[in-house]
Amino acid sequence: MTQNLLPEDGEESLRFENELLKIKMMAEQGIIASGFFPGTDVPAELENKFLKILEEAQNSLEDFEDVELIPIYDFIGKPDFVKESDLSDEQIPSELERIADLLFEKKIIFDVLSRIDERQIYKFLTEELFQHPILNMPDSEIGSHYFYEDIHPLNEFDTRKKCEEFIEMFFKSELRLNGKDLSLEGTSNSADLCNFRQAFDEFRNVKYEILNADITSVECIRKASISFDAIGGTGIEPIHFSGEATFHMKYMDEYWVVISAMFPGMQE
Repeated sequence: MTQNLLPEDGEESLRFENELLKIKMMAEQGIIASGFFPGTDVPAELENKFLKILEEAQNSLEDFEDVELIPIYDFIGKPDFVKESDLSDEQIPSELERIADLLFEKKIIFDVLSRIDERQIYKFLTEELFQHPILNMPDSEIGSHYFYEDIHPLNEFDTRKKCEEFIEMFFKSELRLNGKDLSLEGTSNSADLCNFRQAFDEFRNVKYEILNADITSVECIRKASISFDAIGGTGIEPIHFSGEATFHMKYMDEYWVVISAMFPGMQE
């Protein structure tokens, strides 16, 4: 006589199935699934759905195990192209468009958020993106999307953005707390920055433009053309400042950090 080892109660049966799924995942994939809901009494039905989604995802990943990784250049058919250094400024736009079309035909899209010119983009595509690995699945309906900024963490865009954030932070008076500028503690010249900011009640008409810079290392100097009015108090004539702001930056823990800054008026 065959004995039924599964619990007859529906919820208990699900909990039993869940435990079997956890044991299976641990044995085959090394996944400790019981840790996904620590310290909670999760309904058996919800846990069962989650475990099956996790199992399906793992099975999908296994389908890719035997797929070869090849350079994007090989994936798009090793097309002829001219080195960036051999192209004139007039030739760059048409060649860039041709390469972009070749990539798009293979469902490969790229975006550039940084303010870089077409020559730099062409150089990036042909010298770097072409060598980036991709799964060799030419018949797949799934495309690939790349960002210049994902491959170039040390770039013009990130440092420009960080300078913009610092300027916006510095000139917002609400960031002062009981006369203490906590937001500036990370800078080496925080005392000078605090003294300048606290010398005025507020700043108005802040206008700036971050100037271009070549970012080639984990440390850089960026400048900005800036103007603003400093308000010293009621009835006091505003003081107008204009000139260049300077930002000394370092790349630390995968982020650009402003380690010192100087604004017009501070050196006077």
